Amino acid sequence: MRKLALCLGMMFSMQAQARIVDFHSDIRIARDGELSVTERITLEVDDRQPHSVLRRELRAPIEVADVIRNGHPEPWLLEPDGDGARLRIGKPGAALEHGRHTYQIAYRSQRQVRFLDDHDELHWRLGPAERITAEIVLPSTVPRREIRTDAGKDAQSFVRDGRAAFRAMRAIAPHEEVMVVVRFPKNVVSQPRMDYRGLLAVLFLLAASAGVLLRLQRLARSACS
Repeated sequence: MRKLALCLGMMFSMQAQARIVDFHSDIRIARDGELSVTERITLEVDDRQPHSVLRRELRAPIEVADVIRNGHPEPWLLEPDGDGARLRIGKPGAALEHGRHTYQIAYRSQRQVRFLDDHDELHWRLGPAERITAEIVLPSTVPRREIRTDAGKDAQSFVRDGRAAFRAMRAIAPHEEVMVVVRFPKNVVSQPRMDYRGLLAVLFLLAASAGVLLRLQRLARSACS
């Protein structure tokens, strides 16, 4: 995920900031490489923040399954945003009550696993929040010794058979992020095969188009002579 921002209504010509208290990501990788992601985001709202919409920048392609706030369905809108997508949660102009609000966002995403020569890996961005945790679960029980993680200097990683957990060691500010990486053996996730039938169909159409253009050129020359 790229960045999390809280867009709040204007008050006295200033944009207020809410505290993002907790951010937990549960990421499950399927055998075919599809990710099933559930995020739980807790933020603190005070009386100086009369309106709020949560905006989440996500990787594409993405399919949102469910958005819940405090145990109840929450309105949302998914918009294209360059090479990603922007998820807007909440109703503009609707006031959030004073106190803590917990959002749960469930979505699926594809083509996020990187397939390399000697291993495969997933890169994922976390935060920002005062407390950040995450768990990435592989589709099979890979021995702990065959899983490698990289959490940078701002996070810790904990590896068990078939999964890796991460925890930020400090609060991450809105302009910051934590990149975590999980590396695992080949064939744990199936690498997509090239669709040769689709490729042949495209080549056939290109050849047919070239033939039509060549014929039109010949007819034009004949008409001019």
